[in-house]
Amino acid sequence: MSIRPATKDDASLLFDMSMLTDQLKELAIFQKFESKVVISREQYAKDLEDGCFKAFIVIDDETGEAAGMAIYHDTFDCWKGRTISMNQLIVRPQFRSKKYGKLLWAAVAQAAKDRGVAHMSWDVVDWNKGAIGFYNSVPGVREVMNDKGLIQYMMSKEGIEQFTASSKHCFL
Repeated sequence: MSIRPATKDDASLLFDMSMLTDQLKELAIFQKFESKVVISREQYAKDLEDGCFKAFIVIDDETGEAAGMAIYHDTFDCWKGRTISMNQLIVRPQFRSKKYGKLLWAAVAQAAKDRGVAHMSWDVVDWNKGAIGFYNSVPGVREVMNDKGLIQYMMSKEGIEQFTASSKHCFL
């Protein structure tokens, strides 16, 4: 298994191999938001190239296939300063038993630590019990329910430090 940051040079790879396109469709279907996907392949590639978001890709060693991705972007809190929002974390169904989700999450947390952010945040649909159980089991994570059927999670700077320290083995 290998994980690496996506770069602007990956845009054609991400789309030509249908990795992100398929995963976005899978995510939309999984979250029951299929009708909400309106971005074109071209716009998505341009947004990646322009740095609107960053991504990590995990490749499965056995198959050589893209097994999952995490997309995040920098945000700003007027009271706390720089933060990171993880917009998507998805592992394809056939790879979900390999702990790639934790690996991708740890990569985003490491990016947050490297940037010295005040916190990182992400949303989970309120019916995704597996993800909810996983996030709730990690020290330093707190949840806040919003009114859109999503649970917003936040990990403090201290939580990021703890999580990245406990996840160092993921990158060896």
